[in-house]
Amino acid sequence: MLATFGSTPAVAQDFGVPKTSRPGLCPAPTPVTPASNLPTDGMDDGRAHVVADHAEVKLNESAAFRGHVELRRDGLHLFADEVDYDQLGNGLKARGNIFLQKGDGPAIAAPRLSYELDTERGEAEGARFSFAQGAAHGEAGMLRFEGRDVMELESVRFTTCPVGEEDWWLRASTLTLDRASETGEATHAVVQFMHVPIFYSPYLNFPLTEARKSGLLAPHFGHTSQSGYTLDVPYYFNLAPNYDDTLTPRYFSERGLQLLNEFRYLGTGYQGQLDLGYLPNDQKTGEDRELAYFRHNQTLPRNWSLATDIRWVSDERYFIDLATNPAESSLTHLPRSVAVNYGGSIWRFSGQTHTYQTLDETIALAEQPYQRLPRLLLSADAPFGANRLHPAIESEWVNFYRQDSVTGQRLDVLPSLSLPLRTAYFYFTPKAGYRYTSWRLDNADGADATGVAAVRNPDPQRGLPVYSIDSGLALEREGELRGTAYTQTLEPRLFYVFIPYKNQDDLPIFDAAVPDFSFYNFFRENRFVGADRVGDANQLTLALTSRFLAPATGAEQVRVSIGQVRYFEDQRVNIPPGTVTLTSSDLIGELYARLGHAWYTRADLQWDNKLRETRKGNGYLFYRPAADRGLNLGYRYLDTANVPRDEQTDISAQWPLSAHWTGLARWNYSLLADTTVQAYAGLQYSSCCWAVRLSGRHRLLQDGTEDRSVLFEFELSGLARLDPPEDSPLRQNRFVFE
Repeated sequence: MLATFGSTPAVAQDFGVPKTSRPGLCPAPTPVTPASNLPTDGMDDGRAHVVADHAEVKLNESAAFRGHVELRRDGLHLFADEVDYDQLGNGLKARGNIFLQKGDGPAIAAPRLSYELDTERGEAEGARFSFAQGAAHGEAGMLRFEGRDVMELESVRFTTCPVGEEDWWLRASTLTLDRASETGEATHAVVQFMHVPIFYSPYLNFPLTEARKSGLLAPHFGHTSQSGYTLDVPYYFNLAPNYDDTLTPRYFSERGLQLLNEFRYLGTGYQGQLDLGYLPNDQKTGEDRELAYFRHNQTLPRNWSLATDIRWVSDERYFIDLATNPAESSLTHLPRSVAVNYGGSIWRFSGQTHTYQTLDETIALAEQPYQRLPRLLLSADAPFGANRLHPAIESEWVNFYRQDSVTGQRLDVLPSLSLPLRTAYFYFTPKAGYRYTSWRLDNADGADATGVAAVRNPDPQRGLPVYSIDSGLALEREGELRGTAYTQTLEPRLFYVFIPYKNQDDLPIFDAAVPDFSFYNFFRENRFVGADRVGDANQLTLALTSRFLAPATGAEQVRVSIGQVRYFEDQRVNIPPGTVTLTSSDLIGELYARLGHAWYTRADLQWDNKLRETRKGNGYLFYRPAADRGLNLGYRYLDTANVPRDEQTDISAQWPLSAHWTGLARWNYSLLADTTVQAYAGLQYSSCCWAVRLSGRHRLLQDGTEDRSVLFEFELSGLARLDPPEDSPLRQNRFVFE
C-alpha cells in the first residue's frame, strides 16, 4: 500500500446534479465529484493509493487515515473523513462525508461505508446514489454492493427527475439496479406523482438508460363516439437484440377487451413484423373482431430477394369501429402480396401474387380490383453507354381472377431498341418497340371487367409498334439576386410518341386505368396503366423546367416546370369507348421554392386553356423555423371528368407555447360540402421527467357518419415513453426537409 501525507482541500459534503436557471432545459445529470489530489495515471496497478491529513500504519496489518482521505484503486475512487484499512482482508471502513465512484457507475454519498476491494461487496447506510449516464438518482436506508455491477437497496426512493425538481418518485421496499443489464427491479413499488400515489405493483421492472428494455409503455386513455371510453396499456418485451414484442390490452367501454400484439424481428439479410388483434364477442355487434398483418423482407443468395405483405381483418367495418389512426379508418382495400425477385446487372425477374380485401361496402363487385394469381415479370436492360444502341425487353404474364367476372390469363411483351445520344448539355433518344399482348379468357360470354362490352373472342391478340423520341437541353447561367449568387438552369424538353390506332373495344379490361394527369405522366408512351389498353398516339409533349441552384452546395432553391401535349390526331382508344377530339391538352405547371429562412412552398396546377378554367390545383405553404415547430397551409381543388368536384383547405400547426407546453392542431375542411373532413387538436406538456398529452379528433367516416374521440396520454420518463402523435403536422411536410 502506498500512502502520501499532506494537506488537501475539504471534501464536498454533497454530490447531486447541478441545477440550471434556464427553464425548460434539462440539467446535466453528471454527479459533482470532489477535487482530486491523486494523479489519474498509474492508478490501475492493483494497489490502493491514498492521500490524507494523517495516517497510522501497522505494516502488513492495518492502516488508519484521518482528514480529507482520498483513495484510488483500479476503477474505484473514494473520498471520506476517516478510513480504516485492513491489509490482510483488503477491506475498508469509512466514515463521514463519503463519496464513492466505481468507474462510470453510480456515485454514492453516505455517512458510513464498509467495502471489500477484492470482491467489490459492501454496504452503506443512509445512502444517496446518482448515475453519471442518465438522470436517475435516489436515496436508500440501506445500500449493498453485490459485485461490480449490482446494487441492492432497501427502503428506497428513486426518480429520473433532476435534483430539486422531483415531480415523481418510485418508492419500493427493495430495489436492485444492475448496470450490466441496464435494468432496475423493484418490489412493493409505489409511484408517487406530485406527492400523490398513482400506481402500485408488487413487482416492477424498468430501464436505467435509453436502451431497449422490457416494461410498461405510456398508457393511452380516451373516448370515441364509435366505441366509448378506451384504455391502452402496452407492455414491451425486449426478448433479444434482434427481436422484440409489444402486447397491448385495449379496453373499449362499449365493446369489451381487445388484445393487440406486435412482434418484430431483424436478422442478417431479413426483417419483418407480425401484428395480431383479437376482440372476442364485440358487445355492439356480437361478433369476434380480428386483425392480422404480416410483413417480411429477405435478401437471398445470388441477387434473389423475398418480400411479403399480408393484411387481413375480420370484417369491413373493423377500422371504422376500432382504429385510432385516421389513415386506417379511410382504407378501402387491404393488399396482400408475396413476391420473389431477382435483380441482376441485365436481367430482372419477379414472381408475385396480389390479392385484396375490399373494406368499402359501397364498392360493387364489378368495380373491385382483380386478384393476380400469379403475376410473372421478366425484363432485360442492356445499357452499353451513351451514343450506343440500347436493347431492352419488358414482359408480363398474369392470371386474373374475380368472382362472377370474366377471368383469364394475359401475356404482354414489349421489346425495344433505343439510341441515346448525349453531350454535356444535350440529349436525343430515338426509340422503337413492338408491344404484343394476348389473352386466354374464361367466362368470356359475359361482360368484361367494367361492363363496357361483351367479350366475343376467348383468345384475342393485339400487336402494335411503339415509336418515341425524347430530347432536351440543359443550359446554365450564373446570376445574382439581391446580393446572393445563384446558378439558373433552362431545361426545354420535347417528347414525341407515335402509336397507330387499333380497335380495342372488344378486348377485356382487367387492370387498365387512366392515371392522374400530371407533369410526370407527360412522358409516358402509353397513356393508360396496365396492358389491356394501348392508346393510339401521334403527339408531342412540350415542357420547360427552370431551376435556381445555390452554387456552393448545388441545393435546389426554386424549380418551375410547365408543359402541354399537342395532339396531331384524334384519340380513338378510350375507357369507356369513344373518340376524344383535342388539339392540345390542359396546361400543367409545378412550382417548388425555398422562400427564405424556414419558408417553403410547392404548388401544381392543371389549367384548361380553352375554357379558361382550373381543373386541378394544389398549393401548400410550409414554415419550419426549427425541428420542433411548423406551420402548414394547404388548398386543394379538383374538377375533372368522372371525378366528383372537390375543394378543400388544410391547415395544421405544431408550436411550442412555452418552455414546457406545445400545441398541435389540424383542420381539413371541405368548402363544397361545407363540412369538416377531419380535425385534430392537442396540447402537450413536457418536463425533464414527465409528459402529458391531451388531444381531440373529429373525422368523417366512409359511410358519411362522424366520429369524435378524445385521447389522454401520460409518461414518466424512465418508466414509459410518449411517442410522437401520428397527426403531428411535422410529419405532413417531412418530404420538404429530407
